[in-house]
Amino acid sequence: MKGYTSLSKQEKRYQFWYLFLLLIFVLLVLSVLFLRRYNSPFSSSDVLDNQKLDQMQKFARHQKLVEPLVEKTFDRISVLSRDPIPQFTESDIQRGINDVANVFEGVGIYDVRKEGYLQISKFYKMYLEDKKILSLRTQDIDNFNKMLSICLVGFKDNTQKVEQKKNAMLSRSN
Repeated sequence: MKGYTSLSKQEKRYQFWYLFLLLIFVLLVLSVLFLRRYNSPFSSSDVLDNQKLDQMQKFARHQKLVEPLVEKTFDRISVLSRDPIPQFTESDIQRGINDVANVFEGVGIYDVRKEGYLQISKFYKMYLEDKKILSLRTQDIDNFNKMLSICLVGFKDNTQKVEQKKNAMLSRSN
């Protein structure tokens, strides 16, 4: 039987480099085989960033177009006083509120900030309802004051009649 033969230092180095290079080659071949159809997250991140920036720019452009509508609707609501609201003014304000709510409908913008316009329209609806309630309560107070003044006039008339009757009775008894 033949025993193990020992290698010289130089042969050991050659064998080490041979095995090391063989290992690297095998790793490269296996990585190419397994990873060739793998989609890298780094390759799509640039595309996603570009799409996000594009959506942000579209939103900014559309927001500049919508800003006068939002301000005009708010100004229309703010101008309302305690007087009764005319029907045509109320319908114009309602149309403006609906326009604010639907300003991003049908527009190819996928930015989460567009949900803020729905909140703005809900606030405008609430603000308009508060103005309507204020107007109705003011009308009720005015009606109450008118009725009170009519009642006070009637009360004064009745007290005068009672005084006249008392005086007439006192003058008869004297």
